[in-house]
Amino acid sequence: MLAQVDPTIILPYLVGPGAAVVCLLIVGAALYRLVVMHALPLAGSAVDRHLKQIDLIIEGQRTEAAQTAKALASLDKAVRALERRIAQADGGTGWPDGDGGSIARRPTDGGRG
Repeated sequence: MLAQVDPTIILPYLVGPGAAVVCLLIVGAALYRLVVMHALPLAGSAVDRHLKQIDLIIEGQRTEAAQTAKALASLDKAVRALERRIAQADGGTGWPDGDGGSIARRPTDGGRG
């Protein structure tokens, strides 16, 4: 025959501090499992997506910088060619200022030059 247990003897253990500790352990284990199983993988994938976006932005900036440098070099080359043409035209016409074909005329005679 099974032993008969009086509920009044067990009741203080089921609703007292021991039950609170057991409840705390169960809730803590559930929260730990929730964080480890769901929150960390989501955070890891979010960080990975963010880092991929940063890599794409950096690569785009490198490409843009290379294109800008190429355009500036082309512009510099065109300005130098233009200055040479102006110098040749200025030298051929015999301007009296003798500035060597500079684009900007240097004033002579008090700025009336």
